[in-house]
Amino acid sequence: MNKLKFSGILPALMTAFGDDGIDKDKIKLHIKRLAAAGVNGFYIGGSSGEMVLCSVDERKRLLEAAVEAVDELGERLSVIVHTGAMSTYDALDLTRHADKTGATAVSSVTPLYYKYNFTEIKHYYEQLANASNLPVIIYNIPAITGTTLSHAQLGELLSIDNVGGMKFTSSDFFTLNLLTQEFPDKVFYNGSDEMLLSGLAAGADGGIGTTYNFIPKHIVGIYKNFRDGNISKAHELQSRANKIIDTVVRLGTLPASKYMIKLSGLDYGECREPFLPLCDASKRQLESVWEGIADFEK
Repeated sequence: MNKLKFSGILPALMTAFGDDGIDKDKIKLHIKRLAAAGVNGFYIGGSSGEMVLCSVDERKRLLEAAVEAVDELGERLSVIVHTGAMSTYDALDLTRHADKTGATAVSSVTPLYYKYNFTEIKHYYEQLANASNLPVIIYNIPAITGTTLSHAQLGELLSIDNVGGMKFTSSDFFTLNLLTQEFPDKVFYNGSDEMLLSGLAAGADGGIGTTYNFIPKHIVGIYKNFRDGNISKAHELQSRANKIIDTVVRLGTLPASKYMIKLSGLDYGECREPFLPLCDASKRQLESVWEGIADFEK
């Protein structure tokens, strides 16, 4: 697996919805705007993309829109698609579709809802890895899935044939650093936006995050300055990003992020219910935040 092909900054792409489901035109426009800001690829159909609120058919059409947009750009941008689902049947269906559609890799959280044991979790990833020729990026996010895997267990998953790396959304940077040393040929993504710089310092090859949808230049700046050894500048950008992230998380990460995309120049609509639209007071807080960074993000 060519790590350079996968390294860098990948927005966890949010999904725009229309009257008939997926709004492909807005999604493609959003991808092109983010590409112009210097991102290295896209993570499609994950938590930020409201995947659990989409049908399997909608998730397929979302990926198709993303691949079309990247092809139209003519740039070498990676497209990693989250194919995890409540049932293994749907996950395998989405994985095979990703292979046919032209994705760069697939990814999945650990199996959801039920408290599966590690043997079941490992078997799930083995099936994903065997379902196509695309590398599998394991998505470790214990705060959402409720599944906390040990260092040794994560190492077992990374040792599965055709597993190419991991999205690591946890503050356990000790474990992340050990894994990056033990698996130097695998790609590792930091998954906590507010801790991108910490993840890079622990050995991550890049980052995947929600707020990358509306502050891509801040995030790309953190990554590039870290890679160039300009740690003080990277720290400055991370600190500024964290003030923004703090407000967004406090007001509701996904609804607030979609409103921030709107403030950046593209009306991306609302999140699906059970999410509710933001109140006017929350919108005003976000507008105040945007005024402070608009010039930088133009």
